[in-house]
Amino acid sequence: GIIIAGAPASGKGTQCEYIKKEFGVVHLSTGDMLRAAVKEGSELGKKAEELMNSGKLVPDDIIIGAVRERLDQKDVKERGFLLD
Repeated sequence: GIIIAGAPASGKGTQCEYIKKEFGVVHLSTGDMLRAAVKEGSELGKKAEELMNSGKLVPDDIIIGAVRERLDQKDVKERGFLLD
């Protein structure tokens, strides 16, 4: 897997697009994962939604849970991942 980090508006999204196209990896975004969990109504999503709606940051244990769930999916196992 590949992990990219940087400050907001530092060009991570642009670089992720290049990396995704070049290496064929699955692009994973923690924000997208949380929104998907909320939309699905999963237990993790319910916890995250409550925190986000109250303006609080989602704690690491919930973020880690979302990432672990996504890393277990078939497309990620087959193609690898890019996490930003």
